[in-house]
Amino acid sequence: MYNRNRTFEILWYNPPPFIRVHRKYAMDCGFKRCKYNNCKMSFGRTDANKSQAIIFDGRKMPRQLRFTRPDGQVWIFAAHESPLTYGAGGNWWYKNTEYKFNWTMTYDRDNTDIFLPYGEILKRKHEERRDFKSIAQNKNKTLLMIASHCRTHSKRQEYVNELKKYIDVDILGSCGKKWNCGTHFTHDENCFQILNTTYKFYLAFENALCHQYITEKFYENFNYDLIMLTRGGSKGESKILFPKGTYIATDDFKSIKDLGTYLKNLTVNEYAALLKRKSQFYSPGYLQVYQRAMCNICERMNFKSIYSKTIENITNWAFGSQPCLKSQDVADI
Repeated sequence: MYNRNRTFEILWYNPPPFIRVHRKYAMDCGFKRCKYNNCKMSFGRTDANKSQAIIFDGRKMPRQLRFTRPDGQVWIFAAHESPLTYGAGGNWWYKNTEYKFNWTMTYDRDNTDIFLPYGEILKRKHEERRDFKSIAQNKNKTLLMIASHCRTHSKRQEYVNELKKYIDVDILGSCGKKWNCGTHFTHDENCFQILNTTYKFYLAFENALCHQYITEKFYENFNYDLIMLTRGGSKGESKILFPKGTYIATDDFKSIKDLGTYLKNLTVNEYAALLKRKSQFYSPGYLQVYQRAMCNICERMNFKSIYSKTIENITNWAFGSQPCLKSQDVADI
């Protein structure tokens, strides 16, 4: 039963740098805008004994907890990276029977309690009227990828190397030409203006091919005047997650050569039509999805008896559905 006079204290025990450092504006959002807003967020580990719920970054679970878990305290397993990284801090905790989680918070809507994706795509209320053909004509380069991890489970670097045989691809960052603009892992609008002015396509290639694993590479660059080239999630999943005609997915092509040929032969008018279609939609940013997840937590705390559960085996939850696939499109390269 919702009681405005009761306050639930939520402790974010070890928020990852992705949120704590690079998206602090989201982490500080609080609960004031929530329908159920009688929750308070804490980031001090000394509050662990008195908190009604604790959010843990599951990838970095501490080996020892310096507090005794009170009866009824809700533990939330949070993860913004793919399951392939869940053992980043050591997979010793998988079988730790003392670590009983109640809820999960991840990007995978099909396998989580609290849905926290990297972003979302929404329809604009009003159509944008701009000269998309002129924008298309002014583009003088084709594909761009910005990447800091070169050896990945998805073999994205190998894919790009093959794609280069058929079409020009520029790579900025550790895997290509040195790029010092902005701060690592922080989206700097000034740095990314080249997506508006110079390139036709942005390669939003993920480091892992896992179910619904589409990261900020896609969402934070969607609003620029270019088309996103996606490679991530389960096969064919882009059709479910994104509006038709607003992106190009690599798994819609039989081969890397077919993709390269298609992109190379795309006319100015065809490209302008893609830009016009995409302009009907936009990405509102990370704050909105993060705020929604926090509101979900507070609602659940107010109706804890309805949402009460214990995840007996966190390993089965994480890996039982075999959410990550091996790269097949570059298997023979």
